[in-house]
Amino acid sequence: MKFIIKKKYLMITGGLVLLLFIGCNLKPGKSSVESAVQSALQNNIPISWVGNLMGGKNAKITTVEIVQWGSYNKEQKYWPIRIRVIGSAELKDPFNPGKVEKFDKIAEFLLKKDDFGKWQAQLKGGRYQ
Repeated sequence: MKFIIKKKYLMITGGLVLLLFIGCNLKPGKSSVESAVQSALQNNIPISWVGNLMGGKNAKITTVEIVQWGSYNKEQKYWPIRIRVIGSAELKDPFNPGKVEKFDKIAEFLLKKDDFGKWQAQLKGGRYQ
């Protein structure tokens, strides 16, 4: 009887560990990707996207299109993803206050969960691409 209880306990524990491991590696959904990318770019539009040495801010992103998924990086726990981003941003330029530039770029992002389980996007190459 004790052997059966131990066996069930081990099976349940193993199943929970497996579910936890699988859950960490699941791709984020399209809406999670969109909100993570919009959040990452809101006030940090890369210089080359808007053609200004100070970059852009107050982004209005109209389209986030997933172009390609990479393989999950188990060591650093992120999904590489190539995304087409279309929108506009206000230049961070004191000589052209309020000027807005449009952009249509394909960029690489790293998607990972933060400490609270929310998806975060990081632009690969940073602001200076």
